[in-house]
Amino acid sequence: MARRGRTEIREEQREILKSFFREGMTRVGSPIIPKAASATGLEPCVIENWIGNYRRCFKTSSEPRRTKLKLHTRELSPYNLFCRDLLRNKGTMNDIKGRWATLGDDEKQKYFKEAAALRLQGQAEDLSPEMRELKIKKHLKQLKIEVSKLEALGVESSILLFDPQNSSLEVYELRSKGATDLFDAMDGVNDFGLHYKACASAASPSTKDHVDVLIKKVQELFNQKYKEAGGTGRLPYQSLMNQSVTVTAAGLPNGLTLRKPSFYGRNQLETILKHANQISFQISKQKLLYHYFILYHTNIFASICHSDAAQCSTAQELSEDMDAEDERVHTNSP
Repeated sequence: MARRGRTEIREEQREILKSFFREGMTRVGSPIIPKAASATGLEPCVIENWIGNYRRCFKTSSEPRRTKLKLHTRELSPYNLFCRDLLRNKGTMNDIKGRWATLGDDEKQKYFKEAAALRLQGQAEDLSPEMRELKIKKHLKQLKIEVSKLEALGVESSILLFDPQNSSLEVYELRSKGATDLFDAMDGVNDFGLHYKACASAASPSTKDHVDVLIKKVQELFNQKYKEAGGTGRLPYQSLMNQSVTVTAAGLPNGLTLRKPSFYGRNQLETILKHANQISFQISKQKLLYHYFILYHTNIFASICHSDAAQCSTAQELSEDMDAEDERVHTNSP
């Protein structure tokens, strides 16, 4: 069977199709397609293919794709934790080998301590809400498989589950067929749900902050500690990863390391806020001077580009301003 060649659409035909598209020819099977075929001389199937291609042009490729969280059952090694932080801060796989090899002993020790802490904790209370939900789904799937296997062996079973942290407050039911017939004739499931919903309502304070609110509070706390240590603006997490700025955090509770607040779980965020007065930052002086140097010269460049008055400044005047600022920075440094 001969393959049909690709039909080339000329520019004038394309403009005619666009005008019909604006008139409502936006889907396959549109009643306007025969009229467009007559106006352009193209076959209806060619026009239908063009409609699909043209519609895809309106989908913005710049929209960030929502990354699907993965549940890893293996224990995290120090190297895996380093890869996690690097990739989350827009690093690439090509950077990992070289960066880990050149990482200082102090930095590697932080990852060794964090890995050891995670192995010791292993508790659901330190999971982020997303990871907790993934773990629950994994166990529910395993329970469903086990109920089916037991039913194949002639065992009737029924499992009722209630998650007080789920906003829907639903009761999950996993049953074999025989148990389903029995429970349908009873009111046990309803009683089970009412009991635990009442307990959940009494135990959950309405003033409990959402995780996003806690993350925002910790961000503000870290920014404030960074300013108190002599930094300017917000804490530069990307610069920390690039090691162009070194910030040592003291007083973080439970052996936590300095990371983006979104990387902490609910309980860790709450613990950090409780110990806010004990937390302090120290910035490496050499890195800080370099940071000020870049910031100052960036501001001067921006003023030259955007200020009409700056266009009158001479190169000699700009050099004198920069030299004066450098002398002031070095004079103030210890």
